[in-house]
Amino acid sequence: MEFGKHLGKGLWALADKALPVAYGIAYVVLVIRVLPEEEFGNFVLVQEIFLIISGLATAFALQPLLKFGAEDRNDQPQVVGAALLLNAAFVIVSSLLLFVLSGPLGALFNSAGLAALILWVPAMLVASFVRNFALILLQTKFFVQRVFWTDAAHFLGAPVLIWIWSRLHMFNSALDMVIINVISLSVSSVVSLFLSSSMLRISLRPGKDLLLQMWNYGKYSFGGIVSYLFYSKSDSFILSAVSGPVQVAVYNSAKIFIRIFEMVTQVIQMFIVPATSKLSSRADFDSLRTLIEKSLLFSTIGMIPVFAAFLFLPSIFVHILYGGRYMEAVPILQVFSLLSFVIALMTIGTSALLGLGEAKAGFILGMQMLLISMLSYGVFIPLFGGVGAAVGCVVASFATTWLTMVKLKRFIPFTVRSALSRTDDIRIFIASKWPGR
Repeated sequence: MEFGKHLGKGLWALADKALPVAYGIAYVVLVIRVLPEEEFGNFVLVQEIFLIISGLATAFALQPLLKFGAEDRNDQPQVVGAALLLNAAFVIVSSLLLFVLSGPLGALFNSAGLAALILWVPAMLVASFVRNFALILLQTKFFVQRVFWTDAAHFLGAPVLIWIWSRLHMFNSALDMVIINVISLSVSSVVSLFLSSSMLRISLRPGKDLLLQMWNYGKYSFGGIVSYLFYSKSDSFILSAVSGPVQVAVYNSAKIFIRIFEMVTQVIQMFIVPATSKLSSRADFDSLRTLIEKSLLFSTIGMIPVFAAFLFLPSIFVHILYGGRYMEAVPILQVFSLLSFVIALMTIGTSALLGLGEAKAGFILGMQMLLISMLSYGVFIPLFGGVGAAVGCVVASFATTWLTMVKLKRFIPFTVRSALSRTDDIRIFIASKWPGR
Protein backbone atom coordinates (compact mmCIF):
# COMPACT_ATOMS: atom_id res chain seq x y z
CA MET A 1 0.00 0.00 0.00
CA GLU A 2 2.84 2.41 -0.84
CA PHE A 3 1.69 5.93 -1.67
CA GLY A 4 3.64 6.17 -4.93
CA LYS A 5 2.93 2.65 -6.18
CA HIS A 6 -0.14 3.62 -8.17
CA LEU A 7 0.91 7.20 -8.91
CA GLY A 8 0.62 6.76 -12.68
CA LYS A 9 -2.95 5.50 -12.49
CA GLY A 10 -3.74 8.17 -9.94
CA LEU A 11 -2.54 10.91 -12.27
CA TRP A 12 -4.64 9.51 -15.12
CA ALA A 13 -7.61 9.39 -12.73
CA LEU A 14 -7.06 13.01 -11.74
CA ALA A 15 -6.75 13.95 -15.40
CA ASP A 16 -9.99 12.11 -16.13
CA LYS A 17 -11.87 13.83 -13.33
CA ALA A 18 -10.40 17.17 -14.35
CA LEU A 19 -12.32 16.81 -17.61
CA PRO A 20 -15.65 17.81 -16.01
CA VAL A 21 -13.84 20.83 -14.54
CA ALA A 22 -12.58 21.81 -18.00
CA TYR A 23 -16.08 21.22 -19.32
CA GLY A 24 -17.43 23.41 -16.53
CA ILE A 25 -15.10 26.28 -17.46
CA ALA A 26 -16.15 26.04 -21.10
CA TYR A 27 -19.74 25.76 -19.88
CA VAL A 28 -19.36 29.07 -18.06
CA VAL A 29 -17.84 30.90 -21.01
CA LEU A 30 -19.91 29.38 -23.81
CA VAL A 31 -23.24 28.65 -22.10
CA ILE A 32 -23.93 30.57 -18.88
CA ARG A 33 -22.66 33.86 -20.30
CA VAL A 34 -24.66 33.40 -23.51
CA LEU A 35 -28.02 31.80 -22.73
CA PRO A 36 -30.85 33.87 -21.21
CA GLU A 37 -31.29 33.06 -17.53
CA GLU A 38 -34.59 31.20 -18.04
CA GLU A 39 -33.10 29.04 -20.81
CA PHE A 40 -30.08 28.26 -18.63
CA GLY A 41 -32.36 27.38 -15.72
CA ASN A 42 -34.41 25.05 -17.92
CA PHE A 43 -31.30 23.27 -19.16
CA VAL A 44 -30.10 22.81 -15.56
CA LEU A 45 -33.40 21.13 -14.70
CA VAL A 46 -33.43 18.77 -17.69
CA GLN A 47 -29.75 17.93 -17.17
CA GLU A 48 -30.45 17.13 -13.52
CA ILE A 49 -33.28 14.77 -14.55
CA PHE A 50 -30.92 13.00 -16.95
CA LEU A 51 -28.18 12.73 -14.30
CA ILE A 52 -30.62 11.41 -11.70
CA ILE A 53 -31.85 8.61 -13.99
CA SER A 54 -28.28 7.80 -15.06
CA GLY A 55 -27.21 7.69 -11.42
CA LEU A 56 -30.09 5.41 -10.47
CA ALA A 57 -29.34 3.07 -13.39
CA THR A 58 -25.70 2.95 -12.31
CA ALA A 59 -26.63 2.10 -8.73
CA PHE A 60 -29.17 -0.55 -9.72
CA ALA A 61 -27.30 -2.35 -12.52
CA LEU A 62 -23.73 -1.09 -12.82
CA GLN A 63 -22.62 -0.92 -9.18
CA PRO A 64 -23.18 -4.69 -8.94
CA LEU A 65 -21.05 -5.03 -12.08
CA LEU A 66 -18.28 -2.97 -10.46
CA LYS A 67 -18.47 -5.02 -7.28
CA PHE A 68 -18.61 -8.52 -8.77
CA GLY A 69 -16.61 -7.71 -11.89
CA ALA A 70 -13.63 -6.61 -9.78
CA GLU A 71 -13.58 -9.92 -7.90
CA ASP A 72 -11.69 -13.05 -8.95
CA ARG A 73 -14.58 -15.08 -10.41
CA ASN A 74 -15.08 -17.69 -13.12
CA ASP A 75 -18.46 -16.39 -14.29
CA GLN A 76 -17.49 -12.95 -15.60
CA PRO A 77 -19.49 -13.27 -18.89
CA GLN A 78 -22.62 -14.01 -16.86
CA VAL A 79 -21.93 -11.04 -14.54
CA VAL A 80 -21.54 -8.72 -17.54
CA GLY A 81 -24.68 -10.10 -19.21
CA ALA A 82 -26.80 -9.76 -16.09
CA ALA A 83 -25.70 -6.14 -15.63
CA LEU A 84 -26.46 -5.39 -19.28
CA LEU A 85 -29.99 -6.79 -19.01
CA LEU A 86 -30.73 -4.97 -15.74
CA ASN A 87 -29.38 -1.68 -17.09
CA ALA A 88 -31.38 -1.91 -20.33
CA ALA A 89 -34.60 -2.70 -18.44
CA PHE A 90 -34.11 0.27 -16.12
CA VAL A 91 -33.47 2.73 -18.97
CA ILE A 92 -36.51 1.52 -20.94
CA VAL A 93 -38.89 1.82 -17.97
CA SER A 94 -37.50 5.26 -17.05
CA SER A 95 -37.92 6.54 -20.61
CA LEU A 96 -41.56 5.45 -20.71
CA LEU A 97 -42.24 7.19 -17.40
CA LEU A 98 -40.72 10.42 -18.71
CA PHE A 99 -43.08 10.45 -21.70
CA VAL A 100 -46.02 10.15 -19.31
CA LEU A 101 -44.80 12.64 -16.68
CA SER A 102 -43.22 15.37 -18.83
CA GLY A 103 -46.27 17.68 -18.63
CA PRO A 104 -46.85 17.40 -14.86
CA LEU A 105 -43.13 17.91 -14.18
CA GLY A 106 -43.07 21.09 -16.26
CA ALA A 107 -46.00 22.47 -14.28
CA LEU A 108 -44.51 21.43 -10.94
CA PHE A 109 -41.26 23.30 -11.59
CA ASN A 110 -42.90 26.51 -12.86
CA SER A 111 -41.49 26.20 -16.38
CA ALA A 112 -43.60 26.27 -19.53
CA GLY A 113 -40.73 25.09 -21.74
CA LEU A 114 -39.52 22.23 -19.55
CA ALA A 115 -42.04 19.59 -20.69
CA ALA A 116 -40.79 19.60 -24.30
CA LEU A 117 -37.18 19.37 -23.14
CA ILE A 118 -37.90 16.38 -20.89
CA LEU A 119 -38.96 14.40 -23.97
CA TRP A 120 -35.32 14.58 -25.11
CA VAL A 121 -34.02 12.86 -21.97
CA PRO A 122 -34.63 9.32 -23.37
CA ALA A 123 -32.43 10.24 -26.34
CA MET A 124 -29.67 11.28 -23.91
CA LEU A 125 -30.07 8.00 -22.03
CA VAL A 126 -29.74 5.96 -25.22
CA ALA A 127 -26.75 8.01 -26.36
CA SER A 128 -24.93 7.41 -23.06
CA PHE A 129 -25.95 3.76 -22.56
CA VAL A 130 -22.85 2.06 -24.02
CA ARG A 131 -20.57 4.73 -22.56
CA ASN A 132 -21.78 4.28 -18.98
CA PHE A 133 -21.62 0.49 -19.24
CA ALA A 134 -18.11 0.47 -20.70
CA LEU A 135 -16.80 2.93 -18.09
CA ILE A 136 -17.73 0.53 -15.29
CA LEU A 137 -16.13 -2.40 -17.12
CA LEU A 138 -12.91 -0.46 -17.53
CA GLN A 139 -12.90 0.51 -13.85
CA THR A 140 -13.14 -3.13 -12.74
CA LYS A 141 -9.65 -3.69 -14.18
CA PHE A 142 -8.26 -0.22 -13.39
CA PHE A 143 -7.92 0.74 -17.07
CA VAL A 144 -7.86 4.39 -16.05
CA GLN A 145 -6.21 5.68 -19.22
CA ARG A 146 -9.02 4.20 -21.34
CA VAL A 147 -11.56 5.76 -19.00
CA PHE A 148 -9.91 9.12 -19.63
CA TRP A 149 -10.23 8.89 -23.41
CA THR A 150 -13.85 7.77 -23.16
CA ASP A 151 -14.72 10.75 -20.98
CA ALA A 152 -12.66 13.12 -23.13
CA ALA A 153 -14.86 12.37 -26.13
CA HIS A 154 -17.83 13.86 -24.27
CA PHE A 155 -16.36 16.48 -21.95
CA LEU A 156 -14.08 17.99 -24.59
CA GLY A 157 -16.32 17.22 -27.56
CA ALA A 158 -19.36 19.06 -26.19
CA PRO A 159 -17.57 22.44 -25.77
CA VAL A 160 -16.17 22.16 -29.31
CA LEU A 161 -19.70 21.59 -30.64
CA ILE A 162 -21.05 24.50 -28.59
CA TRP A 163 -18.36 26.75 -30.07
CA ILE A 164 -19.25 25.60 -33.62
CA TRP A 165 -22.98 26.14 -32.96
CA SER A 166 -22.22 29.63 -31.64
CA ARG A 167 -20.05 30.55 -34.61
CA LEU A 168 -22.96 29.55 -36.86
CA HIS A 169 -25.29 31.75 -34.76
CA MET A 170 -27.42 28.69 -33.93
CA PHE A 171 -26.85 28.52 -30.15
CA ASN A 172 -29.55 30.41 -28.24
CA SER A 173 -31.71 27.93 -26.32
CA ALA A 174 -31.67 25.03 -23.88
CA LEU A 175 -32.72 22.69 -26.70
CA ASP A 176 -29.52 23.47 -28.60
CA MET A 177 -27.53 22.43 -25.54
CA VAL A 178 -29.51 19.18 -25.20
CA ILE A 179 -28.90 18.24 -28.85
CA ILE A 180 -25.18 18.92 -28.47
CA ASN A 181 -25.08 16.62 -25.44
CA VAL A 182 -26.82 13.85 -27.38
CA ILE A 183 -24.15 14.08 -30.08
CA SER A 184 -21.15 14.18 -27.71
CA LEU A 185 -22.50 11.32 -25.57
CA SER A 186 -22.99 9.24 -28.72
CA VAL A 187 -19.40 9.85 -29.80
CA SER A 188 -18.21 8.91 -26.31
CA SER A 189 -20.17 5.64 -26.55
CA VAL A 190 -18.49 4.77 -29.84
CA VAL A 191 -15.04 5.45 -28.35
CA SER A 192 -15.83 3.39 -25.25
CA LEU A 193 -17.02 0.46 -27.37
CA PHE A 194 -13.67 0.39 -29.16
CA LEU A 195 -11.63 0.68 -25.93
CA SER A 196 -13.58 -1.99 -24.01
CA SER A 197 -14.13 -4.47 -26.86
CA SER A 198 -11.66 -6.98 -25.40
CA MET A 199 -13.70 -7.11 -22.17
CA LEU A 200 -17.10 -7.61 -23.79
CA ARG A 201 -17.46 -11.33 -23.13
CA ILE A 202 -21.19 -11.46 -22.52
CA SER A 203 -23.61 -14.25 -21.69
CA LEU A 204 -27.23 -13.10 -21.90
CA ARG A 205 -28.35 -16.23 -20.04
CA PRO A 206 -27.01 -15.65 -16.52
CA GLY A 207 -28.02 -18.12 -13.89
CA LYS A 208 -30.93 -17.47 -11.57
CA ASP A 209 -28.67 -17.44 -8.50
CA LEU A 210 -26.38 -14.81 -10.04
CA LEU A 211 -29.30 -12.60 -11.07
CA LEU A 212 -30.69 -12.85 -7.55
CA GLN A 213 -27.28 -11.99 -6.07
CA MET A 214 -26.91 -8.93 -8.28
CA TRP A 215 -30.53 -7.94 -7.66
CA ASN A 216 -30.08 -8.11 -3.89
CA TYR A 217 -26.93 -5.99 -4.10
CA GLY A 218 -28.41 -3.58 -6.64
CA LYS A 219 -31.64 -2.93 -4.76
CA TYR A 220 -29.74 -1.71 -1.72
CA SER A 221 -27.22 0.37 -3.68
CA PHE A 222 -30.22 1.78 -5.58
CA GLY A 223 -31.89 2.79 -2.34
CA GLY A 224 -28.69 4.41 -1.15
CA ILE A 225 -28.20 6.41 -4.34
CA VAL A 226 -31.82 7.60 -4.32
CA SER A 227 -31.07 9.33 -1.08
CA TYR A 228 -27.74 10.69 -2.29
CA LEU A 229 -29.33 12.08 -5.45
CA PHE A 230 -32.09 13.71 -3.43
CA TYR A 231 -29.44 15.34 -1.27
CA SER A 232 -27.28 16.44 -4.23
CA LYS A 233 -29.90 17.22 -6.92
CA SER A 234 -33.20 18.05 -5.27
CA ASP A 235 -32.00 21.49 -4.14
CA SER A 236 -32.44 22.81 -7.70
CA PHE A 237 -35.90 21.27 -8.07
CA ILE A 238 -37.17 22.51 -4.71
CA LEU A 239 -35.73 25.96 -5.42
CA SER A 240 -37.46 25.99 -8.82
CA ALA A 241 -40.78 24.94 -7.27
CA VAL A 242 -40.47 27.79 -4.76
CA SER A 243 -38.91 30.54 -6.90
CA GLY A 244 -38.78 29.47 -10.57
CA PRO A 245 -35.96 28.71 -13.06
CA VAL A 246 -34.28 32.14 -12.82
CA GLN A 247 -33.30 31.50 -9.18
CA VAL A 248 -32.12 28.05 -10.25
CA ALA A 249 -29.81 29.78 -12.73
CA VAL A 250 -28.30 32.00 -9.99
CA TYR A 251 -27.88 29.09 -7.59
CA ASN A 252 -26.24 26.86 -10.21
CA SER A 253 -23.88 29.65 -11.26
CA ALA A 254 -22.36 29.06 -7.79
CA LYS A 255 -22.84 25.32 -7.86
CA ILE A 256 -20.75 25.04 -11.02
CA PHE A 257 -17.67 25.77 -8.88
CA ILE A 258 -18.21 22.74 -6.67
CA ARG A 259 -17.71 20.42 -9.62
CA ILE A 260 -14.27 20.12 -8.12
CA PHE A 261 -15.93 18.14 -5.32
CA GLU A 262 -17.51 15.85 -7.91
CA MET A 263 -14.07 15.32 -9.43
CA VAL A 264 -12.68 14.31 -6.04
CA THR A 265 -15.56 11.95 -5.25
CA GLN A 266 -15.34 10.22 -8.63
CA VAL A 267 -11.58 9.70 -8.30
CA ILE A 268 -12.14 8.20 -4.86
CA GLN A 269 -14.94 5.91 -6.09
CA MET A 270 -12.85 4.80 -9.07
CA PHE A 271 -10.23 3.32 -6.73
CA ILE A 272 -11.90 2.61 -3.38
CA VAL A 273 -14.78 0.40 -4.57
CA PRO A 274 -12.76 -2.09 -6.66
CA ALA A 275 -9.76 -2.00 -4.28
CA THR A 276 -11.97 -2.69 -1.25
CA SER A 277 -13.79 -5.44 -3.15
CA LYS A 278 -10.52 -7.17 -4.04
CA LEU A 279 -8.96 -6.84 -0.57
CA SER A 280 -12.12 -7.98 1.23
CA SER A 281 -12.46 -11.03 -1.07
CA ARG A 282 -8.93 -11.97 0.04
CA ALA A 283 -9.71 -11.24 3.71
CA ASP A 284 -6.74 -8.82 3.79
CA PHE A 285 -8.10 -6.61 6.56
CA ASP A 286 -4.77 -5.05 7.50
CA SER A 287 -4.43 -3.63 3.99
CA LEU A 288 -8.06 -2.50 4.12
CA ARG A 289 -7.43 -0.49 7.26
CA THR A 290 -4.30 1.03 5.74
CA LEU A 291 -6.22 1.95 2.60
CA ILE A 292 -8.96 3.72 4.55
CA GLU A 293 -6.61 5.58 6.89
CA LYS A 294 -4.40 6.89 4.10
CA SER A 295 -7.39 7.88 2.00
CA LEU A 296 -8.96 9.82 4.86
CA LEU A 297 -5.77 11.74 5.63
CA PHE A 298 -4.62 12.53 2.10
CA SER A 299 -8.06 13.63 0.91
CA THR A 300 -8.54 15.96 3.89
CA ILE A 301 -5.15 17.64 3.41
CA GLY A 302 -5.78 17.95 -0.31
CA MET A 303 -9.08 19.81 0.18
CA ILE A 304 -7.74 22.59 2.44
CA PRO A 305 -6.70 24.88 -0.48
CA VAL A 306 -10.17 24.47 -1.99
CA PHE A 307 -11.78 25.58 1.28
CA ALA A 308 -9.57 28.68 1.47
CA ALA A 309 -10.21 29.66 -2.15
CA PHE A 310 -14.00 29.35 -1.93
CA LEU A 311 -14.21 31.14 1.42
CA PHE A 312 -11.90 34.10 0.74
CA LEU A 313 -11.89 34.58 -3.05
CA PRO A 314 -15.43 33.90 -4.32
CA SER A 315 -16.15 37.44 -5.53
CA ILE A 316 -13.02 37.34 -7.70
CA PHE A 317 -13.98 33.98 -9.20
CA VAL A 318 -17.58 35.00 -9.91
CA HIS A 319 -16.61 38.37 -11.40
CA ILE A 320 -13.95 36.87 -13.69
CA LEU A 321 -16.05 33.96 -14.90
CA TYR A 322 -19.36 35.73 -15.38
CA GLY A 323 -18.19 39.21 -16.31
CA GLY A 324 -20.23 40.95 -13.61
CA ARG A 325 -23.32 38.71 -13.85
CA TYR A 326 -24.55 36.45 -11.03
CA MET A 327 -22.81 38.33 -8.19
CA GLU A 328 -25.62 37.02 -5.94
CA ALA A 329 -23.75 33.70 -6.12
CA VAL A 330 -20.88 34.92 -3.89
CA PRO A 331 -22.41 34.12 -0.46
CA ILE A 332 -23.68 30.80 -1.83
CA LEU A 333 -20.14 29.79 -2.80
CA GLN A 334 -18.82 30.81 0.63
CA VAL A 335 -21.31 28.47 2.28
CA PHE A 336 -20.29 25.68 -0.12
CA SER A 337 -16.65 26.07 0.99
CA LEU A 338 -17.48 24.11 4.16
CA LEU A 339 -18.12 21.00 2.05
CA SER A 340 -14.33 20.75 1.63
CA PHE A 341 -14.10 19.11 5.06
CA VAL A 342 -16.63 16.31 4.52
CA ILE A 343 -17.27 15.43 0.87
CA ALA A 344 -14.17 13.26 0.45
CA LEU A 345 -14.67 11.58 3.83
CA MET A 346 -18.28 10.72 3.08
CA THR A 347 -17.32 9.31 -0.32
CA ILE A 348 -14.54 7.15 1.12
CA GLY A 349 -16.97 5.73 3.68
CA THR A 350 -19.82 4.96 1.28
CA SER A 351 -17.46 3.58 -1.40
CA ALA A 352 -15.74 1.30 1.12
CA LEU A 353 -19.09 -0.04 2.32
CA LEU A 354 -20.07 -0.85 -1.27
CA GLY A 355 -16.74 -2.55 -1.86
CA LEU A 356 -17.19 -4.63 1.29
CA GLY A 357 -20.53 -5.82 -0.07
CA GLU A 358 -22.41 -3.95 2.67
CA ALA A 359 -24.95 -2.45 0.29
CA LYS A 360 -27.63 -2.77 2.96
CA ALA A 361 -25.59 -0.57 5.32
CA GLY A 362 -25.30 1.96 2.49
CA PHE A 363 -29.04 1.77 1.98
CA ILE A 364 -29.70 2.54 5.65
CA LEU A 365 -27.28 5.47 5.49
CA GLY A 366 -29.06 6.65 2.38
CA MET A 367 -32.42 6.66 4.11
CA GLN A 368 -30.93 8.66 6.95
CA MET A 369 -29.45 11.10 4.44
CA LEU A 370 -32.84 11.39 2.75
CA LEU A 371 -34.54 12.37 5.99
CA ILE A 372 -31.84 14.89 6.93
CA SER A 373 -31.91 16.42 3.43
CA MET A 374 -35.68 16.78 3.42
CA LEU A 375 -35.62 18.55 6.75
CA SER A 376 -32.68 20.80 5.81
CA TYR A 377 -34.00 21.89 2.42
CA GLY A 378 -37.52 22.23 3.75
CA VAL A 379 -36.38 24.60 6.48
CA PHE A 380 -33.71 26.70 4.75
CA ILE A 381 -34.84 27.12 1.13
CA PRO A 382 -38.16 28.90 1.90
CA LEU A 383 -36.31 31.18 4.32
CA PHE A 384 -33.16 32.07 2.39
CA GLY A 385 -33.64 30.94 -1.22
CA GLY A 386 -30.38 29.98 -2.93
CA VAL A 387 -28.26 30.62 0.17
CA GLY A 388 -30.67 28.43 2.12
CA ALA A 389 -30.24 25.62 -0.42
CA ALA A 390 -26.46 25.78 0.14
CA VAL A 391 -26.91 25.78 3.93
CA GLY A 392 -29.22 22.78 3.70
CA CYS A 393 -26.68 20.94 1.57
CA VAL A 394 -23.87 21.61 4.05
CA VAL A 395 -25.93 20.61 7.11
CA ALA A 396 -27.01 17.36 5.46
CA SER A 397 -23.42 16.61 4.37
CA PHE A 398 -21.89 17.05 7.82
CA ALA A 399 -24.55 14.94 9.50
CA THR A 400 -24.34 12.17 6.91
CA THR A 401 -20.52 12.08 7.02
CA TRP A 402 -20.58 11.54 10.77
CA LEU A 403 -23.10 8.70 10.40
CA THR A 404 -21.02 7.15 7.60
CA MET A 405 -17.82 7.14 9.64
CA VAL A 406 -19.61 5.52 12.58
CA LYS A 407 -20.99 2.80 10.30
CA LEU A 408 -17.65 2.16 8.56
CA LYS A 409 -15.80 1.68 11.87
CA ARG A 410 -18.00 -1.33 12.58
CA PHE A 411 -16.43 -3.14 9.63
CA ILE A 412 -12.95 -1.57 9.45
CA PRO A 413 -11.67 -0.42 12.85
CA PHE A 414 -9.72 2.82 12.50
CA THR A 415 -9.21 5.94 14.57
CA VAL A 416 -8.47 9.58 13.87
CA ARG A 417 -5.11 9.14 15.60
CA SER A 418 -4.12 6.21 13.39
CA ALA A 419 -5.15 8.14 10.27
CA LEU A 420 -3.07 11.16 11.33
CA SER A 421 -0.05 8.90 11.89
CA ARG A 422 0.01 8.25 8.15
CA THR A 423 1.68 11.63 7.57
CA ASP A 424 4.99 9.73 7.53
CA ASP A 425 3.94 8.20 4.22
CA ILE A 426 3.79 11.66 2.66
CA ARG A 427 7.27 12.47 3.97
CA ILE A 428 8.68 9.17 2.70
CA PHE A 429 7.10 9.65 -0.70
CA ILE A 430 8.49 13.20 -1.07
CA ALA A 431 11.92 12.04 0.09
CA SER A 432 11.93 9.21 -2.48
CA LYS A 433 11.07 11.57 -5.32
CA TRP A 434 13.19 14.55 -4.26
CA PRO A 435 16.07 13.16 -2.13
CA GLY A 436 17.58 16.58 -1.48
CA ARG A 437 14.48 17.86 0.31
